[in-house]
Amino acid sequence: MKCDWCPPKVDAEFPPCFQIYPGTNKGANPGNIQHLHYLASRLKPEFFDGLVLDYKHRLAPNKIITANWILSHNQPAGFRFGGIYVSRIHDNILQTPRIHANINPSTMSTNVGIVYFPFRCLRIEADLQRAADEAPLQTQSTIEYRGGLSTLTLDLYDVSVENGRSTISFLRSVSEHLALGGEWLLEWTEPTSIMTDTAFAARYKLHDFSVATTISRQGIDVSFWSRVHPKIQMATMWAWQRKTSKSVGTICYKWDFEDAYVKGMFDSNLSVGFMYARTVSHLPVSVAMSLLINLHTNRFIFGLKFSLDPSGLQRDKIY
Repeated sequence: MKCDWCPPKVDAEFPPCFQIYPGTNKGANPGNIQHLHYLASRLKPEFFDGLVLDYKHRLAPNKIITANWILSHNQPAGFRFGGIYVSRIHDNILQTPRIHANINPSTMSTNVGIVYFPFRCLRIEADLQRAADEAPLQTQSTIEYRGGLSTLTLDLYDVSVENGRSTISFLRSVSEHLALGGEWLLEWTEPTSIMTDTAFAARYKLHDFSVATTISRQGIDVSFWSRVHPKIQMATMWAWQRKTSKSVGTICYKWDFEDAYVKGMFDSNLSVGFMYARTVSHLPVSVAMSLLINLHTNRFIFGLKFSLDPSGLQRDKIY
């Protein structure tokens, strides 16, 4: 599958030439607060520990089967298989509901999720995760309304009578380049103990750079993204936590080539890492290699990832 007009591949679960059922005009809508720092954070390398094998195959335009095998010392190892199903497809638009699931046969740990757009401006999403037979069920639910100039999002995390956490966020475009918003956190560990917090967010964005910040009583997050060359992007991120009184600064970059890219990063904790990924010519295989070194502890993590894709879903946009 190859075309010059394909949008950038954001969700690795879908081929680059397809989009999820769209919301409103993306040029005016600022998105949500959860993705406020997305332009900068996406440049950070993806680090693998050991060996990772991925397999994706399209049975139909709206049906994909997946398999994954991990051999690692620090990450959960094992084999998983699953699939992605979308109810129907219209031209190059995948129309929801979209259902994805995978399971580890040896431990029976399971991930199940659904995304549904009942209307163009309303997104409903739910994810369920069970690590093992005796582990508690972890849930996350999202209800999001996207208007022409603003986004209102409700997130629920492991909500029950005994404990849970929820956030309500609002982000609005006040001009063509400036977006302002806020988030309200509600968390409880027992029915009579409730903690609240408020955060404020802002982002200024042009076509070749973006500055975003989030401020709350718990800390500050600042990110800067810039396209210094048609094939080179750079980002700087800084975070400070009041609880630990510590801050971390990170510099990262991405350099795109015709059939490959390189990502690198360096942070104030003396961690240095890079990632190299490319597609193999004339073969339905993508290969990635990553290395993370901490100069302070003198430890490193090295990994390889092979993605087998016979149907060509990820041929033009690797990862």
